[in-house]
Amino acid sequence: MKILLIFTLFLISVGGGESERVMGYSGGRVLIKCRYETQYTSNPKYLCEAPWPCMTKPIWTDAKNEWINSGRFSLFDDTRAAQFWVVIRELTVEDSGTYKCAVWKSGIDVYSSVELKVEEDLSYEKSISVTGHVGGSVNISCKYPQSHSSYPKFLCRRVGPVNCSYETSVKESRRWINDGKLYLHDDGKQTFTVIINRLTEGDSGEYWCGAESDWTSDHGYKAYITQINLRVTGTASPSTSPSSPAAQTREINAPTTTIKSSSKTSTEILPQSSTYISSLTTNPTTSSMPKTIPSSLSGD
Repeated sequence: MKILLIFTLFLISVGGGESERVMGYSGGRVLIKCRYETQYTSNPKYLCEAPWPCMTKPIWTDAKNEWINSGRFSLFDDTRAAQFWVVIRELTVEDSGTYKCAVWKSGIDVYSSVELKVEEDLSYEKSISVTGHVGGSVNISCKYPQSHSSYPKFLCRRVGPVNCSYETSVKESRRWINDGKLYLHDDGKQTFTVIINRLTEGDSGEYWCGAESDWTSDHGYKAYITQINLRVTGTASPSTSPSSPAAQTREINAPTTTIKSSSKTSTEILPQSSTYISSLTTNPTTSSMPKTIPSSLSGD
């Protein structure tokens, strides 16, 4: 006699039934934060695609405090903060849909729902190549969709296949943020401007312009919109000397009287393995913020 065993995956929603909305853009990436109860720190975590019973799992892991990669998906379970991050890279419109941030447990899994919408927006460039000279400066303009006009904008530098460590961010439109080496400005009209001064060859690398939505909440997210490939070579020329917003007012059409020092808050970055990479700030806003810089990455 043959016995047919059928296993059904049961899921219990912990998000009150409402899906968190995440907006991404074709060619970019999103970072989604998924909170869970501390009693589940030792349980496996996964992301699955609806509809129920969620048979497709792009990524599943029981690893803790290290990045696990599976194709375009990466997951980091931060047991100290009782939350896990999911990164989806190289977004396409076909990635739109309902996902579940889930915790595996015996009998009934628990999850929160995420509604991802990926748009193909031709108003901005997916990738920008910029060349600068040692000792000089570069002026980078990142276009962003109207849907993210009210969100804080940030610049980060990619470290490894997943991490994008914060350089700095701007939360107020039409005000310059001066971080010494960096000047940032959001005109509130879909243009985010970054000036990088005193260039060195070590500044060469991959950067991203992006926007963050309610990141300090339990289910915030970051949208990485435009990839910037910066190449710094040679020595400074007269036309590439260090710059400031005042020297470039005509080009970027922004006031020069609103320059102020950055408050340097809310600069969370992604963890690297079991050690956090530090941002350039000294006053993180949550206990899960990075604390130290590994010596192997201190040059970034």
